[in-house]
Amino acid sequence: MNFSSYTNTALAAAKKGASILLKYYNNSILNVEYKGEIDPVTQADKNSQKAIIKIIKSVFPQHGILAEEDSVNEINKDYCWIIDPLDGTVNFVHGVPIFCVSIGLKYKNEIISGVIYSPIMNEIFIAEKNKGAWLNGKKIRVSKVKDIIHALAVTGFPYYIKKNSARVIKNFKNIMLKSQGIRRSGSAALDMAYVACGRFDFFWEEGLKPWDITAGTLIVKEAGGKVSDYNGGKNLIFKDTILVSNGSVIHKKVLRVINEKE
Repeated sequence: MNFSSYTNTALAAAKKGASILLKYYNNSILNVEYKGEIDPVTQADKNSQKAIIKIIKSVFPQHGILAEEDSVNEINKDYCWIIDPLDGTVNFVHGVPIFCVSIGLKYKNEIISGVIYSPIMNEIFIAEKNKGAWLNGKKIRVSKVKDIIHALAVTGFPYYIKKNSARVIKNFKNIMLKSQGIRRSGSAALDMAYVACGRFDFFWEEGLKPWDITAGTLIVKEAGGKVSDYNGGKNLIFKDTILVSNGSVIHKKVLRVINEKE
């Protein structure tokens, strides 16, 4: 597949960011700080982000940046790159090999390019608007499961769960009782990529940020899946909730479960 200069730049930036992460992974030089009680950040995150932004700005100096670390926010520019230099930081800190770099490009109100790179697994998920979704050069599609009872679900827990857990626990319980099973990987971007390639049938979570979901939403859509908030709304970048699924049939069923009162 021949991708645009946007996607090729995202790919180059993701590879560079990932190479920096690998230098710190399982390394005693890793210094961990905390943005919140349980929300870590490391110099691996920060250095990965700097390298990613440097590559993007070298090609598209006028484009905006919205990135997780250092409060970089230029979301109001027509072209804005939305970057998570290390999704799955808790896993990374503990040596769990489930983490990635996630880079998406927004043009006005649409996501037009997305790359998610999992360096330990050596898996690169790529999507470009109207060009499909790809994993290591092969086109991917969502699964065909239509019943929740036969679906493998995946979720995550927001950092605020210790202070506000009622809805999270309610949804986890109800979906656990109605699905084939639930997994919890620790990387929302990879959870979405795995829905796109059919490993999971749906993913739901709350409390996520734009950099967690931007690339993943495009990859899922281009793989034939469906994305919304808990109310079925489609404009997601700054929404607090997200449901990603393999299509409309199961999507509607999961939304009904999520919106049950008990």
